[in-house]
Amino acid sequence: MNKHILKTAAAALGIMFSTSLMAQLTLKEEPVNGHVMYRLENAQLSLLIDPNAGGAIVSCKDRLGGNVELVPDKESRGMAIDHFQSQPFPGEMYSAAYKVGEVKAGADQTSITLQYHVTGTWRGGSDEKLKDLLLEKTFSLSKDSPALQCKVRITAPKNNSTLFAYWQQSILYAGGRYDRTTNRSFRPSARGVRVKTAENNGHTGTEPFIRDFTAGWIATLDTRAKTGMAMFTSYDDLDVLYCASGNHTMEFMYRQVFLPAGKSMEYVSWFIPVAGLDNVVSVTPDYIAGYTLKGNGKTGGEIAFSAIRSINEPAALNFKIKMFSAATPETAKEIGRIEFPTLGTEPLTKNIAFPPVGSEPLVMQAQADAGGRIYAFEDYCNGTYQWGENIQTDMLSPVYQGKRPAQKINLSKPDKLQLRNVSGNQIWYVEGLMDDYYQLSKAVDAAYGSLAGCDCNFISYGITWRSRLDGFPWDYDKLLSYDLIILGGAKREALGDTAMEMLKDYLQAGGSMLVLGGPMAYGNSRLDGTALADCLPVTFGNQPFGLECLNNAEIKVAAQAPFLEHLDWKAAPRVKYLHKVEVKPWGRVILQVDGKPFLVVGEKGKQRIACILGAPMGSMEQGQLPFWQWNDWTFLTQQLCWWLMKRDNHFEQKKL
Repeated sequence: MNKHILKTAAAALGIMFSTSLMAQLTLKEEPVNGHVMYRLENAQLSLLIDPNAGGAIVSCKDRLGGNVELVPDKESRGMAIDHFQSQPFPGEMYSAAYKVGEVKAGADQTSITLQYHVTGTWRGGSDEKLKDLLLEKTFSLSKDSPALQCKVRITAPKNNSTLFAYWQQSILYAGGRYDRTTNRSFRPSARGVRVKTAENNGHTGTEPFIRDFTAGWIATLDTRAKTGMAMFTSYDDLDVLYCASGNHTMEFMYRQVFLPAGKSMEYVSWFIPVAGLDNVVSVTPDYIAGYTLKGNGKTGGEIAFSAIRSINEPAALNFKIKMFSAATPETAKEIGRIEFPTLGTEPLTKNIAFPPVGSEPLVMQAQADAGGRIYAFEDYCNGTYQWGENIQTDMLSPVYQGKRPAQKINLSKPDKLQLRNVSGNQIWYVEGLMDDYYQLSKAVDAAYGSLAGCDCNFISYGITWRSRLDGFPWDYDKLLSYDLIILGGAKREALGDTAMEMLKDYLQAGGSMLVLGGPMAYGNSRLDGTALADCLPVTFGNQPFGLECLNNAEIKVAAQAPFLEHLDWKAAPRVKYLHKVEVKPWGRVILQVDGKPFLVVGEKGKQRIACILGAPMGSMEQGQLPFWQWNDWTFLTQQLCWWLMKRDNHFEQKKL
């Protein structure tokens, strides 16, 4: 695009581009309503931080984006608001008085650190896991970058471990005003960039919770003024990208963290002003990019890429572009490359033509090279008319869904992972929907004579937060003391990435696990592809309806095992619903139904795992016996538990 035309259009929108950010930094006290706030400024941003309002940014002006106020003058406002998931909004820190710590006013960088000691008390309730956490928040501005850095460091008390999920919330209006139709939020997902307003969002609605995010950023734009803000953070630490009312509130919801006594966790986020872009398709530390597509997959067309600098100023930026029909990803074609010189705050735009690539809708994939730092992103394109949604006629399944990058789990682990020798028999039982039909509590009681050695947690199910586990042995010492873990219908979101990583560590240390079936298990658990699923002797994919309906088939012995002794098979226990799985080479099918696995066990190193694949569901014909009502079912699961716990000397005992 001609620079003169761009600058003329920008001036009409109130955007003033600058060729240099080398302006003086300032940090000064500013009295407001009887107490002291702090003003931080560089060439592009003017910020006001209020220590008495939770250490939040209560005023933000982008000088190159019209110099309008982005933080609304209303209740519930601010940027970089601290919050813990376990406290209902707004939480104790929203209006808390933070202590001002170190203040640095340097020539190249200026910063201010605020501190708060968390009480864990809010609205009459008390969360002991939050009590005495130290939260330190540091805001930093540099003279040669348009971005604001916010670094939050949370430290556990010296004598107590803690458990929390930290969220950082920002309530701001792109363009200085809130328009329900033209203000848009942009969030990356495996289904393409999700673009939302407060209205007219089609079948998927405003999608407040994006759980299939593919990168750690959120952006909001006033698409009339072409100004707004991009926010960037670590992808590995995130749990959800949240936006309320389409784009009214933006929030990085970080995953739940267990901190041992005295340990710290750090979260770094960046706020980067955006001016001159029509939309946002990728945000990285080096660039912010948007694009438009004209044409269609049958006759070809043209893509216009626009980019501005981000936190850094890369020496050069190159995009390698591929395109394909969403129906045939295997036919992806490289359509060419786009090269940008050094980026600044003024957007640069370059076009690239593409040949026919197949029927619409289309998928655009890009690999970016910013001075040797490599990034990748993709987007789903509806095509010629630019309307519709990435959703099939079942109103649930996407037409196209890419693969999410693996997230790295940051955990404070023991130097050596090994099971602890604790007296007695220690079992942790996770019970989900319909798991009570398996009667595992009765089996454990028969094995022990009491439930004294069994800890039990339960899974709840809801719409907003879907399934949730009400407790977990977050301390590695506690987790590694269990002789057996019984995992009921626990879906991926109920456990969370941290718990799954810890369970993987438990198994690799030589632990034992019994995995149950049911409506929330295996294919419907969404555990496929996780480190925990890799430890199991079966594979099952992510299939919401991964249960096979059998003709009330009878359970048969496929291979002998010590825990099968003294069982009355003449009763002919039967199965109505069976999970669809594939058995790994190291798995052994012990019981089968209609030639399909019902009970699979596996031993790898010192670990022992058993998977029950029959679901305790479905009605039988008169005279037929559901397996969970079989008189010997409790004895079988009791014996199976002994085998898993490596108590091999118990198999000759008589049935209780």
